[in-house]
Amino acid sequence: MILAVILLGGVVLYYLNPIQYWFMPKCPFKIITGLSCPGCGIQRAAHAIMHGKFVEGIRYNYYLIYSGPYAAAFVLEWIMPIGKAREKLSNVIENRYVVNFYIFSFVAWLIVRNMLNL
Repeated sequence: MILAVILLGGVVLYYLNPIQYWFMPKCPFKIITGLSCPGCGIQRAAHAIMHGKFVEGIRYNYYLIYSGPYAAAFVLEWIMPIGKAREKLSNVIENRYVVNFYIFSFVAWLIVRNMLNL
C-alpha cells in the first residue's frame, strides 16, 4: 500500500510541474515563517531530476546531495531481506554519530540557506 502511494505520487510529480500548479503541496514552514526549510524545493528538484535535469534539480535544494543518498539507504534497508547485510547497513545509518551529524547538518542548512538566500 505504501509503495503504491509513493508510486502514484511519483507519477503525479512526473507529469505535473509543482511550479505551475497551485494545488501542489506547499511548505507549511515557509508559509508561516517566510523562511525556507531544509526540505523546501524537493518537489521541484524531484520533478527536474525525473526529466533528466540533474543540475537544475540540485539547484532547487543543494541539501539533496547529502540527504538523498542517506534517505535512499533507509529505503534500501527497508526492502532488503533480513540478514547480515541488512544489519550492517542498519548499524551504519542508525549509528548515533551519523544521526547526530544528520541533525546538525539539517539545522546548519536551515540557517545557511536562509542567510545566503539559497
